[in-house]
Amino acid sequence: MTGLERLCFGTSTFVAGRLRPGKDSQPGLDALRTALAAGVRTIHSNPHLGTQWAVREVLDEVGPVVGLRHLVKAECPLRGDLEARVNTAIEMSAGQLGIGRIDAVVLQVDLKRTGQTELLNDQRALREFYRYGAQVAFASGRVGAVYAYCHGPTSVRAALREEPITAVAAQYHVASSWPISYLSQISQAGRGFVGMSPLNRGALIDPRAGSASSRLRPLAWVLREPRVETIAITMSSPDHVHEVIDTFRNSPRSRLPGPRTAGTGLKETAP
Repeated sequence: MTGLERLCFGTSTFVAGRLRPGKDSQPGLDALRTALAAGVRTIHSNPHLGTQWAVREVLDEVGPVVGLRHLVKAECPLRGDLEARVNTAIEMSAGQLGIGRIDAVVLQVDLKRTGQTELLNDQRALREFYRYGAQVAFASGRVGAVYAYCHGPTSVRAALREEPITAVAAQYHVASSWPISYLSQISQAGRGFVGMSPLNRGALIDPRAGSASSRLRPLAWVLREPRVETIAITMSSPDHVHEVIDTFRNSPRSRLPGPRTAGTGLKETAP
């Protein structure tokens, strides 16, 4: 064990894709190689962001990685065609990543395309979304677990009432700390918590700081909370990977495992 089981490599903008079409991809490819070599074993990706190609390129180059896990996002508007969206996310990811099995599908309500915004605070609608999405994911026979991406307290409460949902994911950083009020409830319910974007997509990095510990202080804040079982962070260069890992190793609680799965935030399932 390397002690880095809590870290998850985020891929939304680490290379050229839909969000950053003109980006130089080489530093990002090198970053993923560096992270894997250091012991990071979880990768989070979204098939619609156009960056899974880079994950596959690196994995094809380095060969089989023992213990590697994939979290894949599936987005859909509330009351949208959830079955088609989930199946498409699974099929696209399997093909683009070159894998036969996805460790966890992360179900997310597409806020921009949900026409009836009042549904976003509707517990019944949210529960149906998570329940049916999980049913579709498991019916594929290619998914090990289903997580609920939550935009606020209402969706957390809905997710915790659905048995197939084994973990909750949410943006979690010093500028969006609302999930901290629900960490005990999530833990008591036997679910994991995935903290997304601890540096708020880089907005919380202090470019004037003279040391990595100062630049990434918001990451250290997240690491001190052991109930955050998995921390998904995009790292777009080897230097950033080294800074993140150094911050992680210097965090006093960074080595504490989660209550169920040694801190991966992933529920083990039979192959």
